[in-house]
Amino acid sequence: MADVLIRPYRGADEPALLELWRSALPADPIDRATFRRKVLLDPNFDPGWLLLAERSDRLVGFCLVLIRRAPLEKVGMQPEAAWISAFGVHPSVRRQGIGGALLERAMDLCRQASRQFLTVAAYIPNYFVPGVDVARYADGVEFLGRRGFEELDRPIAMDTALVGRDLSPFTGRAEALASERGVEVGCLRPGELPALMGFLQEHMPGDWVRHARELLLDICRGNGDFDQFTVARHKGEIVGYCQFDGEHFGPFGVRDGLQGQGIGTVLLAVCLQAMQDRGLHTAFVLWTSDANADKVYSRFGFRESRRFSVRRRRL
Repeated sequence: MADVLIRPYRGADEPALLELWRSALPADPIDRATFRRKVLLDPNFDPGWLLLAERSDRLVGFCLVLIRRAPLEKVGMQPEAAWISAFGVHPSVRRQGIGGALLERAMDLCRQASRQFLTVAAYIPNYFVPGVDVARYADGVEFLGRRGFEELDRPIAMDTALVGRDLSPFTGRAEALASERGVEVGCLRPGELPALMGFLQEHMPGDWVRHARELLLDICRGNGDFDQFTVARHKGEIVGYCQFDGEHFGPFGVRDGLQGQGIGTVLLAVCLQAMQDRGLHTAFVLWTSDANADKVYSRFGFRESRRFSVRRRRL
């Protein structure tokens, strides 16, 4: 390790870092635009906390560490928490102590900032994946386990084909939902923007509020349409919603007290129908649970595509 330098990120490192990222995390490559948007322009990003391992002027490892430097909506600053949102070592130099050295430096930074917990991958707002892919990065799961990172959760990603899928058995329930429960499901209307944001802020997690706001801003700039949001209304009040951006479906949810009444099923179906009407071939959910997979998504043909391990260590 004497020949490996661990140093902060510099602007000129971008091309070499993206090449390293693709080699170290082949299931999760990113392009320049995504890197700039989700890393460099993240309000919590500090170049000194994007650690690079360099050997003979070549980047061989990286570790992106984050703490809150700006509050997250409905969550605040989380002064006890820190995250590693991306971490990798080039396959040609693994098992040489580089990953361990990067991780030790990352934990030192977090301790100096008085953090109590370090979580891998499940960083909000700009996470790349919910956790460490247990099949594609099994060595990474083992690496973290040996260093005291305990598993907190095992979220899954799911996909379904939209081409040729008949959604009418589910969308057809909308009429009964309206007549029996007084709940109408349909596309978001521009005049409902204040009502939607009020519903999200009162009933949904803070990151969902941010995610919806960002997509709505894009729509208002002309980069989308209001059919990307489906809402459920009861007596004129929004009580549930879902959204899609390209082939990415979600988040979606129904307020407490009205769950288990079929509203979510119709919301999901109408939203998938809007995606199908746009000519999209696939819908995917990046982060859900086994319970939701069985109860909600499997009925629409969603099948597990990836499984992740969320890991955390006390510092």
